[in-house]
Amino acid sequence: MQKEHLPIYQIQDFEALANKDRYFYFSSFATHLKEHLFIREPHKHDFYIILLVTQGTGVHTIDFRTYDVKPGTVFLLTPGQVHSWTLSNDADGFVVFFTQEFYTRAYPDQLLSDFPFFNALLYSPVIHLSENDEATLTPVLQMLRLEYELDAPMRNIILSRYLDILLLKLTRIFLPDGSTTAPVGKEQTLLQNLERLINLHYREHKTVAFYADHLHVTTKQLNEICKQAIGKTTKELLQYRIILEAQRLLVHSDLTSSQIAHELGYFDNTYFFRFFKKHLGLTPEQFRATHK
Repeated sequence: MQKEHLPIYQIQDFEALANKDRYFYFSSFATHLKEHLFIREPHKHDFYIILLVTQGTGVHTIDFRTYDVKPGTVFLLTPGQVHSWTLSNDADGFVVFFTQEFYTRAYPDQLLSDFPFFNALLYSPVIHLSENDEATLTPVLQMLRLEYELDAPMRNIILSRYLDILLLKLTRIFLPDGSTTAPVGKEQTLLQNLERLINLHYREHKTVAFYADHLHVTTKQLNEICKQAIGKTTKELLQYRIILEAQRLLVHSDLTSSQIAHELGYFDNTYFFRFFKKHLGLTPEQFRATHK
């Protein structure tokens, strides 16, 4: 496979805490934008991001979907997502970067993907806060900032505790009062495992039966859970993941449409082209041309 043009930034690129087991970064959004001008162009990260916007406006494009930037908006990004933004000059807020490794040091039995908003295939990467929500989160972010700026014993432990509180409070906001807009318990775990399986196998396995078998449910049960929880069938989730990767490769690599088809497990180019156009209304080359 040819190299992508898209930059993939590591957390060290932002002068995160120096040691490899301390991958954590905190900044005001305004300072972050001023000190890292290169991040305005489309790029990927290999870490997790929480961005709370407190001032300014603009647009934030995440995996070819555009979201409004305005005060009271939280963006939650997972490793590998492609994003860029266009912002007003007064944009400000809080930005937090961290890795699974940093979180694991304090919580070895927990995965960041267990938090529902870090399931990019299942849910929107945006939370819109009420004034009360923002008032709840801001003190935690301020404590993170103060601790991050200290050079004191047990700093990483305290940072990880505040980070976990922030994630838990975001989860409470994301799922207020046991809301049924997203599943809980066994169904949530099943959907998270489905996302992991799709991300691992979407190139070579394109049948719902493969994923149902690995999750020890029937295809009917899996489809019903998906439909009820997120309004999509298992097949639609799988197809969305394939289309997303095709979009990324078309815009950010030199691969031909035929090479991309092969890369995604399609050996009949014509079938892939029809599949792509059915979902986006454009041929692969038309899509590439509109994003260059």
